Amino acid sequence: MMGSKHEDVIRQAAARWYVRMREATPDAPERTTFEVWLLSDRRHRAAYQMIESTMDDFSSTERLKELSNALSQKLYFEQTAKRKKVSKLGSGLAVMLLCVGLGFFGRSQYQQWQTAPISSQVQTTSVAQMITRTLDDGSVVTANANSAMEILYYRHQRLVKLSRGEAIFEVTKDPARPFIVETQQAKITVLGTRFAVNQLSKKVRISVDHGRVQVARADGREPALILHDGEVAEIDETAAVHKVNRNAADSFSFISGHIVFDRADMFEVADTLSRYRQPAVSAMFFGDHTPKVNAVLKIAELENFIQTLPQSVPVTLKRKDDALMIEPNR
Repeated sequence: MMGSKHEDVIRQAAARWYVRMREATPDAPERTTFEVWLLSDRRHRAAYQMIESTMDDFSSTERLKELSNALSQKLYFEQTAKRKKVSKLGSGLAVMLLCVGLGFFGRSQYQQWQTAPISSQVQTTSVAQMITRTLDDGSVVTANANSAMEILYYRHQRLVKLSRGEAIFEVTKDPARPFIVETQQAKITVLGTRFAVNQLSKKVRISVDHGRVQVARADGREPALILHDGEVAEIDETAAVHKVNRNAADSFSFISGHIVFDRADMFEVADTLSRYRQPAVSAMFFGDHTPKVNAVLKIAELENFIQTLPQSVPVTLKRKDDALMIEPNR
């Protein structure tokens, strides 16, 4: 009796290894563990080989469905016994493998169902254009000029991929479906709040008007940071997420037609100005150290700000091809 129970344990382990090895990549670390298990006892190898030979006939989803139907009518094993002389042991093994196979198939189908978007849309704004849109769940997105994003709604989450520009999000609370904004550097997760994300060339800035926002690096290398009302965080290419001493309200000023520069370097100035004018503005500085600008201006007065910039900081304006260049004084 004890031997029979031990054989059942071996067959169950072999069945689990069979399913896992079908999905494992050639270099998966668990393959080493599997090989050790296989070689540790000749009964392990025999059980695994029996599963392989039995499952050869069940390699497709359609075959598994046929098997399930045949089992329900008590015909399958009678037919198989005549055709292949399947033993009583093999029949029990096939039933067990059917359960494993159908369970794995069902889980795979559920995962596909979960990861298939319910709706998707691409939102872009041109230079000097601003758009406000209400999403399917009642959340509101205001995209600043020269911005681009993809909005994907799933059954388990709401996802916005901000590839360029700046946007404000007023999120409808839904604990079952967190609202996530992804940029090249950051992943921002919220349940219900109003916050702004500014994707600059050298960094991304997240400003919270009210609510609670979790901010992490997109690569997941550093611990996440929680922001609350009025707090601001930044992420650059190398540093961890960190809070900065800035006024969160400044990030919402473009709605009222204003630009606020608070200790802004020339890269941020160029990125921001390029959202509202053509040709674009570029900053040509070596390293990250540039003059800083503090200013509040109306978007309508942007050209005047550009012309007077060399009077405020030690820079030179040059036109090259289709771009306006901001360079250090020589």
